[in-house]
Amino acid sequence: MEERNETKELQSARRSRKRNGRKSLLPLVLLFALVAVILGLWYRQFGPSRTRISENSLFGVQGDEVAVLYNYELQSDKAVLENGSVYLPLTLVKREMNRRFYWDKDEKCLVYAAPGGVRTFTAEEVDTESKPLFFVKNQALYLSLPLLREFTNVRTEAYTDGEVKRLFVETAPESDEVRATKHKTVLRSRPSVRGSIVTVAAKAEALRVIPDHADAKTDTARWVRVKTDSGFTGYVQQRSLQAAETVPYQNSFAAQDYGTLSIGGKVLLGFHLVSNQAANQGLSTLAGNASGMNVIVPTWFSLRGNEGDYQSYADRAYVEAAHEKGLKVFALLDNFDKSVTTGELLKKTSVRKKLIDSLMADADLYGFDGINVDLELIKQEAIDQYLEFIRELSVACHAKQLYLTVDVPNPAKFNAYYDRKELAVFCDYIINMGYDEHTGGDAPGSTASLDFVTTGLDACLEEIPKEKLIQAVPFYTRLWTEDKNGKVSSEALGMKAAQDWVNKNQVSLTYDETLGQNYGQRSANGSIQSIWMEDAKSMQARMEVIRAKDPAGIAVWRLGLETTDVWGIINR
Repeated sequence: MEERNETKELQSARRSRKRNGRKSLLPLVLLFALVAVILGLWYRQFGPSRTRISENSLFGVQGDEVAVLYNYELQSDKAVLENGSVYLPLTLVKREMNRRFYWDKDEKCLVYAAPGGVRTFTAEEVDTESKPLFFVKNQALYLSLPLLREFTNVRTEAYTDGEVKRLFVETAPESDEVRATKHKTVLRSRPSVRGSIVTVAAKAEALRVIPDHADAKTDTARWVRVKTDSGFTGYVQQRSLQAAETVPYQNSFAAQDYGTLSIGGKVLLGFHLVSNQAANQGLSTLAGNASGMNVIVPTWFSLRGNEGDYQSYADRAYVEAAHEKGLKVFALLDNFDKSVTTGELLKKTSVRKKLIDSLMADADLYGFDGINVDLELIKQEAIDQYLEFIRELSVACHAKQLYLTVDVPNPAKFNAYYDRKELAVFCDYIINMGYDEHTGGDAPGSTASLDFVTTGLDACLEEIPKEKLIQAVPFYTRLWTEDKNGKVSSEALGMKAAQDWVNKNQVSLTYDETLGQNYGQRSANGSIQSIWMEDAKSMQARMEVIRAKDPAGIAVWRLGLETTDVWGIINR
């Protein structure tokens, strides 16, 4: 009996110890569980992401659409797969890669002004892969890759075998930086272990190092952006990569050199207004007064209508006489006649060719040295046609060793669409018309204040090499009249005529240091007349600014309006 009681007591003690043991383990288990939860939450928050991003999400295309990555940035424009070949939309090509392709919707041809001559392509022609050069789909033109590469220094890499198709186009590099992986390596969507998985590179796979996004703030000591041979881009950790190797890029593209002509020194160019044949007789007088002038520009050609025709006052005897005086002659072409709609005139390839052929024939007939294009008030919607005309005219001029110059308005917000940088590629000189700050229809003001000239020159030099920039200055001003009802009118006066008006009316002049001009005002019959003078003093102030900027030369509008004392200032 005693033994049984002892056994019961031992069993009870054991059960008590077990219960106490369980109670002592419970806090430990709860602690481990809590730590596990915390670690799980921490890993979920800060540990490497296991989420894999889909190709559709990466490239945003489906079916025969082809995603385009230009310089490794995804574009909103889509390429298309047609008959097994990738075609790029011309809108994207012109915006990002090469704006010199010109699509003539009316005559259904694609034009490219190459240094060796203007090339015109039709839809029936094929590329080096025997595929159509281009085609039109839903009113949009698509360009073949071989045609793009013929005229554009780019590398193209297409991936079209999978469901999600993509095309990489980049400015062709001289070489690539390549780094092999040390082990199986994850590419992530952003430079963080929390970035989604884009793809996985195999051990020893060669990855091309590519530029980071423009606005990225990547820790480059830890991460690098790369591209795989299978057409994926992403970020990998630096520690996962071996040392960089430089691999030269084999590039067969020949640089396009459009050439340029130079006078060989500073240019002093004078515009000669020729509005009839008899006006050519004024050459001797105007040139005789213009000390130091080496180029004269008679206003000989004036466009008429929209079919490539123009009025001509050209004269071979004028050219021969100018050459005897040591002057080069640039024949001016303008669009001032009301019958001309510039965009309509220049949009057709056949009309541009007719106009250019006529100008080249006249260059042979009259022997002038160059052409000055003075097509003004170009609307923004016509700028593409205008630029194409200049490109094609440049190719034709340089084939004959003729100078090509163009006149452009003084830079302002409302004419910012003038592509002065592109014009500088094709033109030998660009003449900035540094006048008409205030003109007919404006409120009274200076024709060309000092600030107007300075800011205009600075803006031009941001786009135009100084050795191609000619600054034009005015030999005229405006006499402003504001009547008693507040109505404003004005008339243009040459320097001599303005001085005669001041003397006749005994107007007192005050020099404005800020404007760099003498200012005068008088009251007459209830009206107020005011004038900002163009004279030797304003020319001196303006020339100091121009000389400091050191452009290629000076142009004057126009010969015959000046006082004789300004030539010494300009020459100096």
